[in-house]
Amino acid sequence: MAGNWFEKHPKKTIGVMVILAFIGIILGAEKLLKYKNHGFGFNYNLPNRAIMLREYRPNMRLRWQAGITETNYDTLKRQEYLLRIDDDGFIMPSKKYEHPDIALLFLGGSTTECRFVEEENRFPYLTGVLLEKAFNIKVNSYNGARSGNHSLHSMDILLNKGFPLKPNIAIMMHNINDLNILLYEKSYWNRNLSRSVIFDINQEIVANFFKIIRDRWIPNLAAALHNFDKWLRSLRKEKAAASNQDEFAQVRGQTLKIDEDALNKEFAMNLQAFIDLCRARQVTPVLMTMASRLKDKPDGIIAGTVQKSSIDYATYKALFDSFNETIRRKGRENGVLVIDLAKVTPQEKEYLYDIVHHNDRGSIMTAEIIKEQLSPLIKQLITKH
Repeated sequence: MAGNWFEKHPKKTIGVMVILAFIGIILGAEKLLKYKNHGFGFNYNLPNRAIMLREYRPNMRLRWQAGITETNYDTLKRQEYLLRIDDDGFIMPSKKYEHPDIALLFLGGSTTECRFVEEENRFPYLTGVLLEKAFNIKVNSYNGARSGNHSLHSMDILLNKGFPLKPNIAIMMHNINDLNILLYEKSYWNRNLSRSVIFDINQEIVANFFKIIRDRWIPNLAAALHNFDKWLRSLRKEKAAASNQDEFAQVRGQTLKIDEDALNKEFAMNLQAFIDLCRARQVTPVLMTMASRLKDKPDGIIAGTVQKSSIDYATYKALFDSFNETIRRKGRENGVLVIDLAKVTPQEKEYLYDIVHHNDRGSIMTAEIIKEQLSPLIKQLITKH
């Protein structure tokens, strides 16, 4: 009569028993020590927190395919746009000279990033080119923007990688991202996964462990599979939802309690902090208002975009306009140059392909405006040197 499995496989049986005994000893020791230590001692499972530096990864190279999965963009061309990042996380072209006469630092969100603009037409870079020609000087113009950044993120970038560049002028443009984060999350310091300023390193590594391994060993194959998946989804017309998760999904549809004065006060404090930080490091601060297509009688596509939020169009426009006015006010109070793009940029699709983002024509025009506005400051700096 044949014996049971354990009799047939004595070595495997002993191996399994040893493994189970080992696991039992480990778990027992853990419970005993937990009881003995009463929670004291170093615990690697505790949060290991860090400040989020919201930048593009250094040395990254991307080709953004526009006009496929995006919605609410009525003048966005269906083409690829190159995005190159230098070894310090700035959008290229950036550091052209080892010893420039003038260094500019641009800070902001996607409206400064200019993702869907040709590389040579992005206004942070083009402004430097125009100033070089006008004054016959060497200009490095650093673009430290990233899509989704608000003013607290930009100040973090300014402190930790902006000041080491020793810029002469720091130009910051924020409005809509600050408005949205304060409107939906009520604070810059929040737990929103895509906008939080603090994160847990351990949790991030565990959550993305297989992605990290994949991207380290087969980065090109991973990118190809990702693009193929996006293409399939575009065929199924799963556009915005497929390519971009709604970071405020948890509060969409809820009735928002809006305190306009409180929102502007929070925003104003960050603007003041930016000004004070720059001056403490002998950098000239410059603020810019944000252009938009938020007109009293908006185009249908613009009105439709705002209607997807939890706020009516008129209220949202009033809040956006009030944030621009706060920028102007902080400039007046501190004797800081404010480049009023909201006032001089035509609110038309020929310059902005959606609510706030420039197309190539709008970015080129913006560079010309900034160059003219910065020229008196550049003359002063050249004279000092």
